[in-house]
This record gives sequence, C-alpha cells and structure tokens, in this order.
Amino acid sequence: MRRILSLWLPTFATDRIARGLTPPLPADDALVTRLSDRGRLTVAAVNAAARAKRLVPGMGLADARALEPQVRVVDADPEGDAAALGRLADWARRYTPWTAVDPSDPPGFGPKGLGGGPGLLMDITGCAHLLGGEHELLLDLERRLAKAGFEGRAAIADSIGAAWAQARFGAQLVVPPGGAAEALADLPLPALRLGPDLVASLRRVGLRRVGELMRMAQGTGGQGSKNRAALAARYGAQVALRLDQALGWVDEPLSPRRAPTRHTARLTVVDPISTPEGLAQAVRHLLGRVAASLTAAGEGARSLELEAWRIDAGHDAPPQVLGVGASRPNRDPTHLWRLLEPRMDQLEPGAGFEIMAISVTHAAPFDGGQAVLSGDGLADLAGPPTAKGGEAAATGNPLVTDPPIAELVDRLGARLGPGRVLRLLPRQSWIPEQAVRAVPAEAQDNSPQAAPPAAAPLAWPADRPRPIRLLPRPEAVEVVAPIPDDPPLLFRWRDQTYRVGRAEGPERLLPEWWEGGERRPNPNPEARDYYRVEDAEGRRFWLYRLGLYHAGGPPPRWFLHGFFG
Repeated sequence: MRRILSLWLPTFATDRIARGLTPPLPADDALVTRLSDRGRLTVAAVNAAARAKRLVPGMGLADARALEPQVRVVDADPEGDAAALGRLADWARRYTPWTAVDPSDPPGFGPKGLGGGPGLLMDITGCAHLLGGEHELLLDLERRLAKAGFEGRAAIADSIGAAWAQARFGAQLVVPPGGAAEALADLPLPALRLGPDLVASLRRVGLRRVGELMRMAQGTGGQGSKNRAALAARYGAQVALRLDQALGWVDEPLSPRRAPTRHTARLTVVDPISTPEGLAQAVRHLLGRVAASLTAAGEGARSLELEAWRIDAGHDAPPQVLGVGASRPNRDPTHLWRLLEPRMDQLEPGAGFEIMAISVTHAAPFDGGQAVLSGDGLADLAGPPTAKGGEAAATGNPLVTDPPIAELVDRLGARLGPGRVLRLLPRQSWIPEQAVRAVPAEAQDNSPQAAPPAAAPLAWPADRPRPIRLLPRPEAVEVVAPIPDDPPLLFRWRDQTYRVGRAEGPERLLPEWWEGGERRPNPNPEARDYYRVEDAEGRRFWLYRLGLYHAGGPPPRWFLHGFFG
C-alpha cells in the first residue's frame, strides 16, 4: 500500500534567516519578513515568537509594530526561500528517492488560521524499514530538522491529502493503513485543503468537521450520489474531489523533484562507513543488487550514479555523487565496479557515510551477444555485424560492439572523464582537415552525436591513402623542386633539412565550390597538389603545394600536412 509523508515547515522563511544572524536571535524575540503589496508593507512570514504575540502573515507591517514594537523586520526573499526548499528536498532523498516540494499554503490554511507554510511530500513506500519503521523515520527527520534550526511537523498516511491534514491539523502522526477516514473525522474543514471562501460557505450550512462532510457526502439509504450532486452543484466539484483524495478513493499523483529510476539500490548502516575497504564492500553489494534488478528486466546500464550521505552533513549539503557511463548496456557488477573504482577517492567520507545508493540513470535493452560452437570451442559473436560479402556493416559502432574494446573504452572514460575518449568518423569533404570529425567513442554512427539525424553513415575512402597523423595546422616548409609539377628534391622544416629519396604524386585537390561566396568565403581558394615523399632515412611525409606556377605571378607555397607510418 502507498505510504506518503507530509512535512510541514510553518516558519521556514524566518528560520532560514535566523540561522544566518550574528549574534544568534534569542528564542523569545519576534522576527518577521516584509513584502510590498501595491505600495503597502505587509508581513510575509513570522517566527514562532512572533506567532505567539499574535503576528500573522498577511497583516500590515504597521499593525504588527503596534502589537509588538520590538519586532525585528527583515526583507522577504522568496527566491532564496524557494532555492533553500529545493536543497532541503534534495537532502530528504536520504529517506526516499521520491521527494517533492509542497508549495506554501494560502493564508488561512494553517492551524487556527495563523497562516500556512511550505513543506515537502515524500513517497516512502517500501523505504521506512531501512530506518526501523515509520515512527523511527519521523523521529529521525524531526530531530535532524530541529538540530538545523527548523520548526517542522510531519505525518504519514495512505494519501497525500490525509498526510497533509495530519501534519497541519491532526494529532495522529502515523495513520495506519486504511485508517484515513477515522483519522480525518474530527479535523476541521481546512484540513481538506479547501480555500477560506469555500470553508466559510460550508460553515454557514453547519458543516465544521470533515466527519460531518463525509457523512453528508456518503448519505444513507442510497442518498450518497444525490448528496454529492447537490454539493457539486452548490459548491463546485472541489469539495468532493478533495474529500475523495484525502480518503484515498481518488489517486493524487506526486511528481518528484528528480525523476526516480527503475533500478535503484539503497544501503543504510548503523555504523558509518569511512574506510576505503568498507566503501568498496558497500558499493560492490549495491552493484550486485542493481545487476539483479537489471537482469530481471532484461536491461543493462548505460550510466549510473553513486550517492552517499554523510552522517555529519547538514540539510544544505546534497549527497556526494559519482557518475559513470558505459559504452554499451552492461550489467556485470565486476565491470561496473572497475568503472567506479578509479573515482572512489573523490568521495570525502569525513565522519562516515550512513546512507549510500546506486541508481541506473539510463538503462537500455541488454544484448548479451550470440555464441556458437566452433572448432576451438565457444566463439563470441557479439562483435559488429557483417554485411553481404563479408564487409563490415555501415551502421553501428564496431568500437563498442566488440566486448573487450567496449570495456576498454569504459575504463578509459572512467579515468579520463566522460566524452574524453574519442574516435574519428569520415565527413563529406576531400579537404583533409575537414574530412574527419571527432565524436565520443561510445556514440553509434547513426546517433545524433555521431551524425545528423537524416545523414547516412559514410565509409572511409579506400582508394586514397592518407597519413595516420595530421598536424593540427599545415606548417610552411622551404622546398627545392623542379617546376612546374615535379615533386620536391629536398625541403626544410623546423630548421632541419630533409633530402627526398622517393616521391609519389601529385594528387590534386580543388577548392570546394560550395565554400565560396560573400557569406561564407573559402579560406583556401587555391588548388592543392599533394605529394607522398620519403627521405633518405625512410621517414615518410605528406607535403602539398598551394597554388600553381604562373608567369609573372607569385610563386606557390609549400606546406607539410602529416606523416605516414
């Protein structure tokens, strides 16, 4: 059964400000924040001391000063409050991955009409046992909030509406499964999250408690549907909807601040983990559980995250996170540990981690490859598929479809960082420096990272030999060569002279006509004549002549562009 925790923070804005005051604010000093409302200064939030002195949000600042002349006034910071509440929601993921921000309540929603306050909503289904049960989870949450200087009140029930009502109006902080109706019966109507105007209208007809509204809506002798129709006709559909949501009869979605993943494993320990050996053992245990979940779903992990919560971290401290990726779906715990192991020294355990979790942030269908019996035993056929005639298929990535190479790419990426392991793919250009592009090694040839969505994969040209290494930019050289079209006899590069023993060429590359024009001028409008040359010591170079010889014109220039193996 679904279990929801609602956390109410009635004085969150003033508590956040008080935590940063120096010297600390005495407990009995009133503190309020102010906002300008159409030229009128109003009270936006109050602390517990101000609330005890009858100061409430929404009242004029002049009225607040009349009630308490010594009140301390600070400018409201809604953006700062929202950011701090988001950090608190991230911190609360130590209890469950399904956390969401519950926005501030309109004036009149709080107990006795003293104003509302923001809060959090958490789906703790299947998580409470990690801390010993629901009561222990509530005690731990409230203890940590009090230590951080925040007033908070939490409750757990089967529905968002019931948990919300108990946190703000009720005395039963843990409503047993199926007990929402009994727990809500004696609460006032604002506990159903009905607006002040709607509550006032219901009170005029004698309805003051949720139990009275339940009995009227349910009716007797088959009158329930007629009573509901009368309620909807007079007060709108909101009354019946909020009642049904609180009772759990109508599902109310909870949109988490961060989308949870299907494959997650969490570990809560009594003694915090701080040693490298203990961390390694905990991570291996979590990886085994995640791998089992992936296996059951027929999937593999493409990326995963390790999160660790320190025992001494405050509410503003998010968990420490390590993320790694795999070049193809993988669910081998040993391989996944090899990816995480080089980065484990980035964790700062301090006093120790009390909660650790691993989540698969991107999963994909797992293809374990196909094995067949050959003369030498089992042969893994998980490598790249072949096309007709034995040629490699044009699609896919042969670097990552071969398991050993894929694991090597993963380990290099884990050490060097995501996206730092690259491979080269051909482009539609004969200009050498424009004929290749670097993409992440794990990208598929037809992926957006590797090629435009509508582009067909290209094959490497096999009829024109190219150097294994190009210079970042062609470098000018001094050349002695017969004219007009003979290869060089010797050239000078970086203050060293090379005498040419053998040469082959030229290979003429003309400028690409589509690069011309005023809007996109061609940086190299002249033709290139490339020569493959070998010096007396067997070193091979790729030289080109830029331009042609013309009578009376400037002589062509020569450049070194790359090296052959």
